[in-house]
Amino acid sequence: MSEKIQKAGAIVLSSNDKNKIALLHRGKQDDWSFPKGHVDSGENAIQTMTREIKEETGLTTSVVKTLPDLEYVHSDGSLVSTKMFLVKSKDDSELKLEFESDDVQWILKDEVIKKLTYDNLKDYFKTILPIVNEVIVSL
Repeated sequence: MSEKIQKAGAIVLSSNDKNKIALLHRGKQDDWSFPKGHVDSGENAIQTMTREIKEETGLTTSVVKTLPDLEYVHSDGSLVSTKMFLVKSKDDSELKLEFESDDVQWILKDEVIKKLTYDNLKDYFKTILPIVNEVIVSL
């Protein structure tokens, strides 16, 4: 069994409309996903998640809540464990793409499942949606 790949990522709530979530379209992979990435040596999950969001979307965020881990088997057979967080954008106008072929869109939370490319992300979002809804009410 190969070693677990450690990642960190987030569900990013808009600062302008708490019912909207940032989804990342990666042009190279032609998929819709949440901002996430590999944990670098010496980083903790929050540092990784913060760096990845900044790199992929340009956004500065603050952590609202720690979410359950997202675990899945990658197409190459390796097990991926992603520490996930619910975060809020500090300023939606900071949006800046990492790659020219990428896109970031603010999607209404009720439309997110339709937009996501992968079933494991859709299933994960369905699972955590009650948590997201609960947090949004309190914001």
